[in-house]
Amino acid sequence: MRILWLFLLFLTSVNGFSQIQKKSLKKGLAFLQNDTVHRKQGLFALPLLYYTPDTRWAAGMAGVFYFNTGHTDSTLDTRLSYIKLLGDYTQNKQTDIWAEWNIFTNHESFLTKGEVRYRNFPDKFYGIGNQSLISNLEAYSYDLFKIKFLGMKQVKPHWFVGFDYQFENEYGFQLDSLGTLFNNNILGNQGGIGSALGGLITYDSRDNVINAYSGKLFEFSTYSNHRKLGSTFHYTNVNLEYRQYFEWKKNHIFAIQALANFNFGEVPFLDMARLGSDGILRGYASNRFRDHHMIGLQAEARFPVYKRLGMVVFGGVGDVFHQFSDLQWQQLKFSLGTGLRFSINPAERLNFRMDYGIGRRSSAYYILVTEAF
Repeated sequence: MRILWLFLLFLTSVNGFSQIQKKSLKKGLAFLQNDTVHRKQGLFALPLLYYTPDTRWAAGMAGVFYFNTGHTDSTLDTRLSYIKLLGDYTQNKQTDIWAEWNIFTNHESFLTKGEVRYRNFPDKFYGIGNQSLISNLEAYSYDLFKIKFLGMKQVKPHWFVGFDYQFENEYGFQLDSLGTLFNNNILGNQGGIGSALGGLITYDSRDNVINAYSGKLFEFSTYSNHRKLGSTFHYTNVNLEYRQYFEWKKNHIFAIQALANFNFGEVPFLDMARLGSDGILRGYASNRFRDHHMIGLQAEARFPVYKRLGMVVFGGVGDVFHQFSDLQWQQLKFSLGTGLRFSINPAERLNFRMDYGIGRRSSAYYILVTEAF
C-alpha cells in the first residue's frame, strides 16, 4: 500500500513538474545529451523532488547555464558545455549545495570539469567489512567542503586523457559516545583533509549521457593523497568502470556496468570503497557495506509499456573486502528488482524513475530523476 501511495504521489509530481517546466526542459536539458545538439546557449531552472531510503523525501532547486564554445564551423563536433548549480534539503535534515561544470573547448580539443560542494550530512554507520550487521547501525553527522578540478585532452575520437586535483575538508563530526566510531577510534572519525593528485583515461561513445541506447563508456582513474600535498591521510585510490548499452529492439535497451574501487594505505572510513545506493546494488541502504576495496557488476533491461510509461528489470552482484581472501561466493551481496519509468522529456530521454530492489535481508525503494547508470 505504501508503494502504491508513493507511486500516485510520484505521478502527481510528474504531472505538475511537466506542465511547469515543459518549455524549459525542451530548451535547456539538451546540454546533457551526447549527440547532435548544437544550441549556442541558454539558462533554465527546475525544482527537484526525490526519495531514497537514506534521505527520505528531499526537495530543492537546480539551475543550469549551457553554452557552445565551438566556432561557426565547429559547432557540429563540439558538444554543449554547462555550469550547474544545485541545492536541496532532505527530510533527514541533510543539506547539499553543489556547483559543477563541464566545459569543452573548440572541436573538443580539451575538456575541463570540476565542482565545489558543501554538505551537512547526518548519516549512518554499520561497521567495516562485508559481514557488518544491520544491528550495529549508529548515527553520526559531519560537514564536508570539497573542490575538484580536472583537465583532459582529446587524443583521438572518444578518447581523453588528463589530470585531476581534489581537495576535501571533513569536519564537525558528531559521534555516538557509545558507538563503534567513537570507541574504536576508527581512522577518520574526527575528520581531516584530503588533498590528492590524479590521472585518468576515458573512452566515451555513448549516444546520450543520461540515458544511452548504444555505445560504451570506459574510465580508469587513480589518485594519490599525500602529506606533501597537505593531506591528513596517505593513501592511493584506483578506479575502473565499464558500461555498454545495446538496443536489441526499438526502445528496448540492455545495459551492463562493471565497477572496481581499490584503496591502499591509510584510508579514512568516509573514503573507503562502498556498496549500496540508488546507483549500485539497489536494495541496500547507501554505504551499507564499506571496506578498502569493492567490485560490482549489474545489468538492466529497459523497455516501453504504454506511451510515456516504461519498465525496467535489474540485477547485480558485488562485495567489499580488505583482502581477496575475504570474498566468499556464498557471502556475495546480490540485488534484484524492478522499476517504473515515466518520461518527462522524450526528446532528451529524461525519466523519473521509481525502483524497488531486494538484497540479502534488505530491501529499499527509490524515486529519482535519471537512470541508475
